[in-house]
Amino acid sequence: MRCVIYARVSTDAQEREGTSLDTQEAACTEYARKEGWTVVEEVLRDTASGFTLERPGMERVRALAASGKVDVILAHALDRLSRKQTHVAILVEEMEQHGVALRFVTEDFEDTATGQLLRSVKAFAAEFEREKIAERTMRGKAARARSGRLPQGTGRGLYGYSYDPSTGKRTVVTEQAKVVRRLFTEFATGSSIMGLCNALNDEGIPTFAGGRWSPATVFHLLQRETYTGRTLYRKTKATPRKGSRPRRVEPRNEADWIEVPGATPAVVPRELFEAAQARLRDPERLRSGRRKWNYLLSGRVRCRACGRAMVGQTQHQKYRYYRCRAAFAGPKHERCESKYVRADGLEDAVRAAATEVLSRPEIVLEEIRRQSTVAVSPQNEAARAKRRLGELEAQRGRLLRLFQLGEIDEPHLRREAGLIRAEQERLAEQAKPVMATVPELPDSEGLRAMCDAIREWVDSAEGEDMNLLLDALQIRVDASRDGSELRGVIPSSAPTDVHADVCSMVM
Repeated sequence: MRCVIYARVSTDAQEREGTSLDTQEAACTEYARKEGWTVVEEVLRDTASGFTLERPGMERVRALAASGKVDVILAHALDRLSRKQTHVAILVEEMEQHGVALRFVTEDFEDTATGQLLRSVKAFAAEFEREKIAERTMRGKAARARSGRLPQGTGRGLYGYSYDPSTGKRTVVTEQAKVVRRLFTEFATGSSIMGLCNALNDEGIPTFAGGRWSPATVFHLLQRETYTGRTLYRKTKATPRKGSRPRRVEPRNEADWIEVPGATPAVVPRELFEAAQARLRDPERLRSGRRKWNYLLSGRVRCRACGRAMVGQTQHQKYRYYRCRAAFAGPKHERCESKYVRADGLEDAVRAAATEVLSRPEIVLEEIRRQSTVAVSPQNEAARAKRRLGELEAQRGRLLRLFQLGEIDEPHLRREAGLIRAEQERLAEQAKPVMATVPELPDSEGLRAMCDAIREWVDSAEGEDMNLLLDALQIRVDASRDGSELRGVIPSSAPTDVHADVCSMVM
């Protein structure tokens, strides 16, 4: 059997307890040798928390299983895969679908109801232990905050201050504190965020990390109430979420906040801070940055000179242009010298190019042939539906088994079984054989009529229709006053690059 060895540590304690990466590797290698397995790959460098599946090593293991290149995944113990019970359940089901076995050096879980129960209990115990550790850690941080000391890892890197580990408090950095007061004062009295950013960069004043100031850095600094001397802990919380991002940061209820007394000296008066917040929230200021006209190519135009994004701008309340963002926004040292490009001329040229491409007879015929292929595929759809029905029936069986083992209660069983039944009923219709119809290819006159209809539709497409069209063609434009270059892809069974030089109107 083909085997992949997986090892993980996340703390120094695990190293001391004999579960180091080297220890796990040696034990797994010896286990595989005794079983007569062929080790095709060793994934040994996963040094990350077992609370998440978003780990490079685990992603590699799952990819190998999905590719059919391995028959068994071998780890030192179950908690090396994950300490979270739901994640273990996900991995077990995923490996079953791929026909890959899970084996562990220190634990023997047979593929039986008893083995599955033991596996669930073991995973639950590991998750419960982690929750206890997290709870003790949070309780300790809260106690530290209430005593007037900053919790470990909380806000040590704040511009205007340095952190004193011996006291757990911040101390004022005089020169930086002067910059903070200056930013609040000048913004509250009318200066723009970009103007403040450029002024600091012109004067060679570095940020906390030693780099250049950006509008985002200034904006976030102006929102920090900590500069008034009020330090709050537990204003936000991180909750797990599905998808590529493992956590979502959300605000907590004000009742959960903990004020850390005396942790941060005030460098900005409360009245000045409130004046800055009032201006940040000022509707007139926010409204001034909103777009008043539609720009068809938003997000699709780059500056031909520097490659940055171009955005829509309006002059004299009626003339629409595209202009490189770096020509008017961002720090002055990064400004681009490119000029305005008239929006009407550029958009008309792009529309004309799209019309010419999509109304070509060979493109129309290719789409008809593609639709013909789609039309004769209902049998394939029915086969896929039947396979999915089989998977759902197996899922229903696992659900009943969990209920019998006492892992889930009756309300949960009814709810999940209802969802499975609804999906089965939907797929049952798709699984029925369907007679396919193959459209006939048009004659020359019919083809010409189709091309004319497409040309007319593209010429008149607006709003969401035009956005969908440009997205489908993956339109990108490199623009300048001297001319513009359009690129895109015709979606078909054999994608074809679209390239055209289009001239824009200039003033």
